[in-house]
Amino acid sequence: MFEKEKLDMRVKYTREWTFEALVKLLEHKKFHDIKVSEIINKAGISRATFYRNFNNKEDIVSYKVHMFFDDFYDDILAFFAHHKTQDERYFVQSFFKCIDEEEKLVDTVIKTNLEYLMVDGLIEIINNHSELFYSLVKANKVTKVYTMEIVASSAWTLLSKWHKNGKKESPNKLAKIFLSAIRSVYISLFEDKENL
Repeated sequence: MFEKEKLDMRVKYTREWTFEALVKLLEHKKFHDIKVSEIINKAGISRATFYRNFNNKEDIVSYKVHMFFDDFYDDILAFFAHHKTQDERYFVQSFFKCIDEEEKLVDTVIKTNLEYLMVDGLIEIINNHSELFYSLVKANKVTKVYTMEIVASSAWTLLSKWHKNGKKESPNKLAKIFLSAIRSVYISLFEDKENL
């Protein structure tokens, strides 16, 4: 996911128009009721152009999620390189802030029921920064893989619930809630409960 695809500007614009067309159609129809021909007409592209860029309508959402994670990952790496730090709290807060700014993408992911794409992106980021992740959430060899899945799924579940409820808390407040909850759950399952 984090290997940037070099896109010709025409390709990039075509993919963006196609995503925007899907977003507009989702205002009035359920995802499974939308036909590729409707997306093509709304985007103003040909069938050949659509299939040069996407295999199916799910790929439209996958492309946008992919671009979101690529951009987020680049920003985080630049921050860490510039500040010579790997602050896990900044990492989580930044992700929550970026999600806050991507309301259209989050709404589309939820409406299309393709939320696993966000969880997969989170898991990939955790994998790429496992030392940072495991300094925040301790795990042994047996629980490592499961812990990563639980944390990624929990993060997305919290973020989608927050989005659906009108984002009443700030991204920073939500990040603090998430970090506190994850630590409390971990301690209650694997450590001395007196640490809570």
